[in-house]
Amino acid sequence: MNIEESIKKLESKIKEDKLFFWNHPEIGLQEVETSQYIVNRLINLGYDVKKNIATTGVVATIKGKQEKPCILFRSEMDAVQMSIDGRMKHTCGHDAHMAIMLALAEIIIENKEKIKGTIKLLFQPAEETCGGAKLMIDEGVLEEPEVDSVFALHVWSELKKGVIAVKEGAIMASTDPFNICIYGKGGHGALPEKCIDPIYIASSIVTNLQALVGRNVNPNETVTVGITSIHGGNNNNVIPEKVELKGICRTFNNELREYVKKRIEEMSMSIAKSMNGRVDVMFKDDNYPALVNDYEYTQKIRELAIELVGKENVVNDYKTMCADDFAYFLKERPGTFVFIGCADGEYYPQHSENFHVDIDTILLGVQFLYEIVKKFEF
Repeated sequence: MNIEESIKKLESKIKEDKLFFWNHPEIGLQEVETSQYIVNRLINLGYDVKKNIATTGVVATIKGKQEKPCILFRSEMDAVQMSIDGRMKHTCGHDAHMAIMLALAEIIIENKEKIKGTIKLLFQPAEETCGGAKLMIDEGVLEEPEVDSVFALHVWSELKKGVIAVKEGAIMASTDPFNICIYGKGGHGALPEKCIDPIYIASSIVTNLQALVGRNVNPNETVTVGITSIHGGNNNNVIPEKVELKGICRTFNNELREYVKKRIEEMSMSIAKSMNGRVDVMFKDDNYPALVNDYEYTQKIRELAIELVGKENVVNDYKTMCADDFAYFLKERPGTFVFIGCADGEYYPQHSENFHVDIDTILLGVQFLYEIVKKFEF
C-alpha cells in the first residue's frame, strides 16, 4: 500500500477532524454543528460552498479548465442513535468518512491546477434515518453543473484492514420497513367465540410471511422478509381489539422488491379476511432501493484498487444485505460504491459501541478517492 507523502502530512489534521465529529455526534437532519464545521473548513480552503441543502447538507465545488467531466464524491454526516434515551455515537464510520473527505478536499486544492473538469464534494445528512440522499437530489445537487458520475466509500468491519471490496452490480440490498395493523373484535378471554382474535390472526400472518420467500421467489434470488416487533393486548383474560406488527424486507433486485411488497400486502389481507378480521399494511417512507454499481465504472475502479493495495487485497464478490441511500445517487448517475476494510484484532460489527476505525484505514480511504480524482480529472 503506497500512501503519498502529501497525504501522510495531513494525518494530524485528519485526527483532529475525526475527533471533532466523534465528540459532536448528531442524528439525521440535526447535524448543525457538524455542518458548520465542514462549511468553515471548506470555505477556508477556497471552495465554492453551498450549505443548508436538505436542511443541513453541504456541497463544495471546484472547477478546473473546463466544466466536464463533473464527478461527485459523497460522505454522510449523521451519527447512529443508539437507544431510546437518545444517546448518539458515530458507530457506523461516518466520522471517518467526513475526515476522509476533508483531507481529500485539501489534497485537491493542493493540485487544483491539474483539474480539467469539475469536482463536487457532497456532505449528506440523514443516511441512517430518512434517506438524505434523495432529499439532496430533489434539491438539485446533481445539476449546475450536471454531474456525470458519482463515487463513495464505506469503512467496513466485515472486511480485514487493508482490503478493498469492489463489485459490479448490486452490492447492498433494498430496505422496506413495514407496519401491519390487524383489527379484530375484542372481548373476554373466556368467550373467544364472541370475539375476532387479532393475536391469532397475527400469528398466522407471521408464520405465513416466513414462507413467502421459499414459495414465491426464485431460489437464485436473495430476499429476506422478517417480523421484528409484535404488540397487542395487556391482560391475561382480555382479547384485544388490535395487534401491531413491524417488519422489514430486503432484496438485491429492485424489480423483485416491488413484487415482494405486493405479496406481503396480499397475503396479510387474505389471511385476515379468512378469519373475519381486517388489516392495514403500510410501507414506511424511509425505504432505500438496492445499491447497484455501474459495470464500466466499477471495472475501472477495481483497476485502481489493485494498483493501490495489490490484487490479493481486492475482493471482487462481496455484497451485504445492509443498505445505504447512496443507492439513490446510483439510480440517477453511473458510478461506484466501495468498501474499505477496517477489521483489526477483535471483531466489532458496524453500530457496535466498540466499533473503531484507525488512522491507517482513513489514510487508505483518502488515497483511494484521490486515485479516482487522478483517473478522471487529471
